[in-house]
Amino acid sequence: MSSGIVFLSDVQVNFDPTSLSSVWSLCYTATYALPMNSSVTTSVLTNCNKTKLLLGCRPVGNTTLNVAAMGNRSDVLYNCSTTSSCVYTANGVGWYYSNFYSWGFARGGDPVNRYSCDVDSTNPSYRLCWHTHGSYGGYRCGSRLGLNSATDWEKVIYHSD
Repeated sequence: MSSGIVFLSDVQVNFDPTSLSSVWSLCYTATYALPMNSSVTTSVLTNCNKTKLLLGCRPVGNTTLNVAAMGNRSDVLYNCSTTSSCVYTANGVGWYYSNFYSWGFARGGDPVNRYSCDVDSTNPSYRLCWHTHGSYGGYRCGSRLGLNSATDWEKVIYHSD
């Protein structure tokens, strides 16, 4: 195993993915403009199939992720359906997922208000939300909101065993 970060707790701000151990690999990236409906989500999760996932986002062309968090696959994919305040706290992160509503995280212990993406303003820099329905590809990267069709912001997923 090479040196580098193998696993981190809590939500990370201004995270450099080049600091990750080589056990992590990039398995998905797309701009916020690309819709993430259930068929896309299924394809993403087929490609990002390892036991740990890292979700992050950044402006296109940047290496550093504005916000990122990692966790066990089962935690990152905790199904909250359409429940607006649902989160599953693990590894210091409040995770939520639904393949027909939204997918994202907030700091562990912070509230979320999924409508359908999280619009809560508590610790905004520590939040990420992607729509998983309709014609929108995302909504939030930290404190940047309204990224539904942004071509200059991207979603990033790494995975590891």
